[in-house]
Amino acid sequence: MIEGVLIGARLALMLDLALLMGLPLFWRVMGMAGRGGLLVALALGGMALSALWLFASVAAMTGVSILSPDWPTAVILLTMTPIGPVLAVRGGALLLALLFAAASRPRLTAIPAAVAAATLAWTGHAGATEAMAGTIHRVADVAHIWAAAGWIGALAVLLHAIFTLRPTTAETARVAAMLSRFALMGTLIVATLVVSGTINGVMIVGLAQLPDLVGSLYGWLLGAKLALFALMLGLAAVNRWRLTPALESGTPQRAIAHLRLSLLIETSAAIAIIGLVAWLGTLDPMG
Repeated sequence: MIEGVLIGARLALMLDLALLMGLPLFWRVMGMAGRGGLLVALALGGMALSALWLFASVAAMTGVSILSPDWPTAVILLTMTPIGPVLAVRGGALLLALLFAAASRPRLTAIPAAVAAATLAWTGHAGATEAMAGTIHRVADVAHIWAAAGWIGALAVLLHAIFTLRPTTAETARVAAMLSRFALMGTLIVATLVVSGTINGVMIVGLAQLPDLVGSLYGWLLGAKLALFALMLGLAAVNRWRLTPALESGTPQRAIAHLRLSLLIETSAAIAIIGLVAWLGTLDPMG
């Protein structure tokens, strides 16, 4: 029960911070105005979910209910471990993001949001790696987090655009242009995810220990994550090379229906991957 709450808190927090960074980043790339109110809600959500994650972590460590926290343990985590400084940096970044969003500067929100998202690297396996290897691991993890946030934000905007799309020439041309312009950004995102994910995998497991993952829970979850990532790549390729050109044709109705299904599946796969990452972060790879 407690472990499930911890995984759920990690999932919700990762998704919240990914959207807080990814939405304004995609709006900036697309030249869109953005919605400050949504970012205000995400910044506030990031603060609340960070507190929930802290209490869930304390509950998982002590075995007590999250509804009656072990305050001495919470104080120890905040004052004698890296969790305190990490949460302080995240809280400051979220506050700055909140101020930017409330001041109707939503695209600037991406900068402090990127800092807040980067702090996730210090609360997982990368945070436990020491010396120079730890620095390399955390740099790769931050790159992985930022790339994933860019993809999540783009999917959210594109999903909204395609589900609210009216089949008129002007509207379909606008959405098709968004999909086409995302192609270069998507290529950079995928390349970053592949390189940084490979580094993370080697740092966490080690090349010599890879065979030990076969049959383990960690190995199965990692395999599921990679399978879902491959599914997302396949759907992105179909969107880029088949459905977007079809949307630009004279009869886009069928392309719209296929794009809605494709983007819905791709977004669901992305959320499932974040859920798997949240679960993997609580496991010992060699356990």
